[in-house]
Amino acid sequence: MRRTVDAYLQLPSRRFFSALELHAVAIGSIAAVVLLIGWGFGVRPLQSLAPGFPTMKPSTAASFMALSLGCLLTLRGKGRRLDFAAASLGLAVPLFMGLLTIYDGAWVPSHEWQRLPSDATRICLSMAGAAITVIALAPGARGVAGILALLGVTPALYRFVVLLLFRGAPSEPSPLDTMALHTAALTVWFMTVCVLMHPRLGFGAAIMEASLRGRVLRRALPAMILVPAAASALSLGGAGAFGWTEEPLFALTATLSGGLGVMLIWWISKLLDQWQREANEHATRLVRANETLEQYASSAAHDLKAPARHVMLYSELVQEAIGRGDLETAMRHVRNIHDSAAELPAMVEGLLEFSRSGDARINLGEVSLSELVQAASALESAELASANARVLVEREAQLVCDAQLMTALFQNLIGNSLKNRRIDRPLQIRIDAARNADIWEVSVEDNGVGFSPDFAGIAFNPLARGVISAGGAGIGLATCRTIIQGHGGEIRVDPTYRDGARIEFTLPVKAGPGPSLEDTSG
Repeated sequence: MRRTVDAYLQLPSRRFFSALELHAVAIGSIAAVVLLIGWGFGVRPLQSLAPGFPTMKPSTAASFMALSLGCLLTLRGKGRRLDFAAASLGLAVPLFMGLLTIYDGAWVPSHEWQRLPSDATRICLSMAGAAITVIALAPGARGVAGILALLGVTPALYRFVVLLLFRGAPSEPSPLDTMALHTAALTVWFMTVCVLMHPRLGFGAAIMEASLRGRVLRRALPAMILVPAAASALSLGGAGAFGWTEEPLFALTATLSGGLGVMLIWWISKLLDQWQREANEHATRLVRANETLEQYASSAAHDLKAPARHVMLYSELVQEAIGRGDLETAMRHVRNIHDSAAELPAMVEGLLEFSRSGDARINLGEVSLSELVQAASALESAELASANARVLVEREAQLVCDAQLMTALFQNLIGNSLKNRRIDRPLQIRIDAARNADIWEVSVEDNGVGFSPDFAGIAFNPLARGVISAGGAGIGLATCRTIIQGHGGEIRVDPTYRDGARIEFTLPVKAGPGPSLEDTSG
């Protein structure tokens, strides 16, 4: 998002005008067109080009053109001459408006198009000129430029809304009554785009950045604009319907603005509280991910070195055996080299599978425990049939989980039981679930060879394998932990179980906190 803002605010390569420069050119050009077509500079043939076309006083149009040119100079470069020229144009506008105010009573226009701009127009244009001067000479004082822009845009925005909604009525005599719709629109356009979005001030980049500050600004600023607009619209409606005077209108507007403002602050505080909770959850998952990453790096470094050490050792033994002429021993060592090297692809594939499980997105839905077990058993059907094994679901449960990921979890657990079964009795895998307050407690136990007590503490580390484990890369249980933690639960080995292996894990009854597994896998 920040790149999009920079591309909008900055001057792109291979283009003569940036986006903001086009806005400035458009504002000045529209003012010139309205002046030319509306008044025709007193030339009758030009005045007849578009009868009834909106008019703009020459002083107002000249001010808009000067402001647009000043904005262009500040956008084009940072040289002293350009900044001084922009500041001169910006400062000329409030000085010119001040002179018009001084001579307002003595000025007697000989033609209608020589009339002076209204008081509200003078104030708005003076604020805009002062803001351009600050941008050119002191961009570090962006707070001053922002206040000037807000002071200038508020009356114009108010007038714009009144003219659109009420077409100028109801209206009591006020300085805003004579500001035309197109003048108000150009003022709002210039203040919001050319001033508040000016890259030297940094307001636009701050609003659009992905930080907490940017999120608050994007939510709060539109509401801050709507609060006084809604209060003013309701008060104007009351004035038109009931003919209220200034005192009840002021009381109504103040009450509505205060009430809406309190609601806005309360809404923002709830947003911040929600985002803070999300940040805390992300921090917790990040700590867990760092712990997993440390275990992952340690296990990977240790286990991947073992096959390499074996290859080097048996290679030396092969050389010694060949040197003695003992071909039988040499062939035995070659087979050991082959077996050690064969472990490497399985380890690498397991590591890739483990890393892919961390990128999976969680799509929560309600699914029964028996459906998950049935789907996982179907994937291991050939091995279950050859081992004459049975998979039993003791009690049913409705789990809120990702069906695909949980199927993979049960497939890993069933696969581990098959690899570590006893040859003296048929394999039985029993799966049970019980609800304890707001969590499901699920257990998967078998009557296989089980785990050694020492292995139970490291069973879920990547590449960890039991001493008597029959094959495997040691990734299955690590993937299971990633899946369970991504759902907001915990998983462990029951070290006290002696009739085989028993894995226990928990799942929230309701939706878990994490939308993905990427923060839990490391």
